[in-house]
Amino acid sequence: MTSVFIINGFLDSGKTDFINYTITQPYFQDRKATLLIVCEEGEKEYDPKVLERTRTFMEVIEDEDDFNARNLMEFEKKYRPGRIIIEFNGMWLLKDHKLPWNWKIEQQITMINGATFESYFTNMKSLLAEQIRGSELIIMNPAGRPDLRE
Repeated sequence: MTSVFIINGFLDSGKTDFINYTITQPYFQDRKATLLIVCEEGEKEYDPKVLERTRTFMEVIEDEDDFNARNLMEFEKKYRPGRIIIEFNGMWLLKDHKLPWNWKIEQQITMINGATFESYFTNMKSLLAEQIRGSELIIMNPAGRPDLRE
């Protein structure tokens, strides 16, 4: 089984900062590569040097129809990762997508921008509920950017 970590949340909730921090931590390092599947490109980008140093290979899926088991398996065959991180698009419903049979969700984390939470809660309650459902950890950032200083 391939371990999968899903990081979800709306745009500007701090997903990329959280993933950038996580992949550089000693506890996250091992000999196997990490596959990072990015389903939503926000303002922040991943530093190619950090990705290389942490043996993290990134694939971007912009079209929701392309997030399917066949394409995901192709990524797994290409990189043979020890684990997979999915930066999931906050406007997609995870329940509408099937992961490959041999992928096991180890953890789902939802990032929430505290500055926009009330608006999303009022106007997009069902999407927010879907993000939270199944999450083991919910991180609410006061301004959308987590403070990950040690």
